[in-house]
Amino acid sequence: MTAPVLELQGLEIGMPTPDGPRTLVHDCTLDVALGESVGLVGESGSGKTLSVRAIAGLLPESFTTAGTIRVEGQDLAALDERGRRELRALRIGMAFQTPRAHLNPLRTIGDFLTEALVTVAGLTQDAADRRAVELLDEVGVPSPARRLRQRPAELSGGLLQRVMIASTLAMDPRLLLADEITTALDVTTQEEVMAVIGDLRRHRDLSLLFITHDLALAGAVCDRVVVMKQGRTIETLHGASMRADAREDYTRILMSASLDAVPLAPPAAASEPTGVTDPLLRVEGLKKSFRVRAAHGRGHDILTAVDDVSFALAAGGSLGIVGESGSGKSTTARVICGLERADTGTVRVDGADWSTPAGSGAERRARAKTVQMVFQDPYQSLDRRQTVRQCLVEAIRVHRRDDDRAALSARVSALMESVHLDAALLDARPRSLSGGQRQRVAIARALAAEPRLLVLDEAVSALDVTTQVEILSLLERIRLDTGVALLMITHDLTVIRRLCDEVIVMRNGRIEERGDTGTVLDNPQAEYTRLLLDSIPGDGWVPQRRIPVRTTPIPTIGLDRPTKRRRR
Repeated sequence: MTAPVLELQGLEIGMPTPDGPRTLVHDCTLDVALGESVGLVGESGSGKTLSVRAIAGLLPESFTTAGTIRVEGQDLAALDERGRRELRALRIGMAFQTPRAHLNPLRTIGDFLTEALVTVAGLTQDAADRRAVELLDEVGVPSPARRLRQRPAELSGGLLQRVMIASTLAMDPRLLLADEITTALDVTTQEEVMAVIGDLRRHRDLSLLFITHDLALAGAVCDRVVVMKQGRTIETLHGASMRADAREDYTRILMSASLDAVPLAPPAAASEPTGVTDPLLRVEGLKKSFRVRAAHGRGHDILTAVDDVSFALAAGGSLGIVGESGSGKSTTARVICGLERADTGTVRVDGADWSTPAGSGAERRARAKTVQMVFQDPYQSLDRRQTVRQCLVEAIRVHRRDDDRAALSARVSALMESVHLDAALLDARPRSLSGGQRQRVAIARALAAEPRLLVLDEAVSALDVTTQVEILSLLERIRLDTGVALLMITHDLTVIRRLCDEVIVMRNGRIEERGDTGTVLDNPQAEYTRLLLDSIPGDGWVPQRRIPVRTTPIPTIGLDRPTKRRRR
């Protein structure tokens, strides 16, 4: 038997605190064989990401580790800093959960993808550019040559995630560490990306450690699934039969925590919307275009992101907008919130015309109190210098300036409780929180304004299923109790079914289908809606390539040979 590509034995990770060292990961043990796919699942904060960062050598310097980490038989603790850098550069690829936080906003996508190819692999810039285009095409990025000239701010979250995945494959790694890489992807792109990784595993004997909170997806694409709880690996299951083989109560709870399994709170008759004859939000004929860099040469092209979109949302109602990455969902939400200005069309909120920017600071604050937005990437939307307490206090003071210290403290505590966060995290900063914890802080900050309309842009995509159930139940209870309207932007049709009364399906900036959620999802009329439903992981689901497959795989770049380093 060949040695595992990755082997963890008794991994422990600790962090310093004012009260002394705190152990976050206890006795994590797992291995990944050549060409094998292993899933690492568990709730937010269970230690999945910390374990992966320890493998890649990306833990903060103040953190401590114990135990053994071996990659292709090499003990990482025995390597010097140069050896660890070379191992990361040539043998390990890592795709992160929040790609926007890991890309330099001032550099182009081409710079990001080709840097290692030129400086480590020794390719010429032209050869590196060609390979970058091939990699983007391989992971389903449209117009790949154009993307090389763009910067991260010009791409959607889903497209950036695919760029991140392409970058990890550039150096032909033997081991791919994928940390929640599908949370920002719509179901069709998720299927495409997982099918691409499946092809690479077969063609290149690529080993995969796949961190996810989606147990259905892990069971469909992983040979084995390792379950983590509170920093410990508690059991290992075969992916295809994990539901039948699960022995631990915690694992069975995770598997049963489906968004469809726990009913929402029953609606109160007094809280039901009165209809859309005089809606809280009305959008009519919305159009928004952007100038994007031309694929070749100088100049710009025009990209129409939103094309003639109209809908209405009643006070206390809930509407979901779903579609693939780049379909115009987030742009529509940003126009409504005043973060982008439409080319044509109108946006009216509570009868007031919001089509033009606010004319004063007081008007901006009034609009912000009426409409709050929770963004897809909380690490970018939260101030990383602020503690959780400072973040919430600041949001409360903007809209409730007369509160004294005791009232502020009580309101902060109530917000933390409402999103199920431990008060011990009040003095933590975003970098020390898990992705799910950061997203709950962002939701609490939005609720601090007591808005009438809450716009949620992929607000639960970073959360595990049990936390999703809690947050969605919380949002539904707030909607019923306070009459706040919810506009949910998401790629997750299960979230739409659970939370939203109505749904709009968007594609290429236009509305493909709309109607009552149950009617649209149970009996879709548009072929595109049926495609979205068919791409949801379930029993017997196998990811399929829907973009035409290459006749030959992308050639490797021969990194088993000594590399030629070039000066930058």
